[in-house]
This record gives sequence, structure tokens and C-alpha cells, in this order.
Amino acid sequence: MKKIISALLAAFLVLGLAGCDHLQGRQESQQFYLFYINKDLNRLEEIPYEPESVETEAMIGELIAKQAVRPEEDRDYILLLPEGTTILGYELEDETIILNLSSSYASMSASREILARAGLVRTFVQVPGVRRLKLQVNGSPLLDSSGREVGALTRDSFVENSGKEINTYQSIAMKLYFTDESGSVLLPEERKVYYSSNVPLERAVVEEIVKGPKQDGHYPTLPAETNILSVTIQEGICYVNFDDSFTNSILSVQEEIPIYSIVNSLASVCHVNKVQFSINGSSSVTFRKNMKLDQLFEQNLKLVETE
Repeated sequence: MKKIISALLAAFLVLGLAGCDHLQGRQESQQFYLFYINKDLNRLEEIPYEPESVETEAMIGELIAKQAVRPEEDRDYILLLPEGTTILGYELEDETIILNLSSSYASMSASREILARAGLVRTFVQVPGVRRLKLQVNGSPLLDSSGREVGALTRDSFVENSGKEINTYQSIAMKLYFTDESGSVLLPEERKVYYSSNVPLERAVVEEIVKGPKQDGHYPTLPAETNILSVTIQEGICYVNFDDSFTNSILSVQEEIPIYSIVNSLASVCHVNKVQFSINGSSSVTFRKNMKLDQLFEQNLKLVETE
């Protein structure tokens, strides 16, 4: 059921006046933040914030209202949403907020929009009982630069490491490898990706493979539930560490396809020489029936089929 903004504001004001005697799932130690964009339009800025509301829907309404309020402190920040862009309403379904934005949201530049998107996700997944944010523009799903639906985003969609440049995003053209319907060959796919400059590029590559293909006729090589524990590069060797979700894959692809989907993609984007895989930190694992992971894998273009 859609929640109209006026109703939301009334709801959180009433609940705010009722006091904070009960936390209903919110931990007292949790630190909340409001997010803004710096004047150079190239990074997010965060300001600590203490919500007045404690219930899920009331807090959502409070945070929606804050998207139209500039920071009280004397800082040269701008709002996530540009002037003239408003939040028309929202739905809450299965731990997912579907946030409906006015049509002017789509007129932002790609670099500004990715910051706004990241800021909105990081804002609303702070709410107890909310894990995902899905954006709509005037009632229609938000589309990426390829015209495909962006879908639900989580905190992990914008993985951040600690450091000074934690909220700075940059773009890169990636050549990634997916498979065809038969699951027996690799198909190259190029896309432009925005990612945090504090996230290692090699991790961003593997994350994009997990997200799956965007091009018609291309099929995933890894399940969407695959969990990446770490991805690092040392002396030209990339070390990719998954949990058990990698070996529990049920996709109908030949056993070498997931391995070389990753290896070829990393070799193309990061120019690594070899890749070492591990599961929960151990390489003494056999993937599927025959592929032993205690070896270094090199790029294999024999599996690639040009279209």
C-alpha cells in the first residue's frame, strides 16, 4: 500500500511526540547518519543523526522528510536529490522499500545519480526491518544506462572500506565474461561500472560477475547468492576467496565456465597474470567433480565465443 508523503509526516510527528520508551528492534548503540553530496559532486558526506522515531514506518517517513532539508550545520553540502526532484511515496514489502521519485530524477548526470542512489540506499537501510531499497521514477522501475532495471539494492551494493575517500565513486569500462544458454562457452560483455574508489577494482569485477549479465542472450556463470569473502592482488596474482555458496552452485553450466568467467574477466580488467581460488580460506577444495582449486589459473580464451 502506497504511503503518501503528507500521511507519513503526520505519522512520524505523532510517534515522535509519543517518546522513545520502546525501541522495537532498534539497538541503542546504532549510529544513524544523514547523507549529502559535496559541492564538487564527486563524493558522499555523512552527518551523525539521531532519529526522533523508533518504529519502522515512522522512521521511514522521518528520513523521507529529511531529504528536503539541508544540513543545519554550516557545511557546503547539497541534498541527494536535486532541486525539483521529490519523493512521491513509498511501499514497504518484504524488508524492501520501494521509493517512488519524481520524473526529474532521471535527468541527473550518471555520476551525480550514482551518488544519489548510493546515498538513498545507505540512508534507508539503516531503518530497522529494512534490508533493500528499490527505486522507481514516476512509478516505473529505475533503469541503468543500458536500459535495464536496476532492481533492489542493499548496503553491499555499495561496498565501502575504511579510509579518507570512503564515499568517492569513479567509473570504468569493464569487459566481463558470461555464458550462453548451453553453459559451454564464454561470451564477452562490456559495461560501464561506477564503484567506490576505496573498493579494490578486482573485487568490483567479481561483484559484477555475481550480479550477472545485462545483455540479451547472455546467462549467469555464478548464482546471485554467491558470497565473496575477499579479493586481493599481490605480485600479479589475484586471490579470490568465497564461502561455501561458490561450491554449492546449481547453475547448469560446464564446471570450467564459472572459473574462467572470473579469470578472464580479471585478466581483462585488472591485467592480472594468474588467479588463485579458495573457499573459506582453503584451496584444498575440488570444484564440482574435477577442478581442483589448489592451482593457479591463467586466462583461457579458447572458451570464448565471439558474437
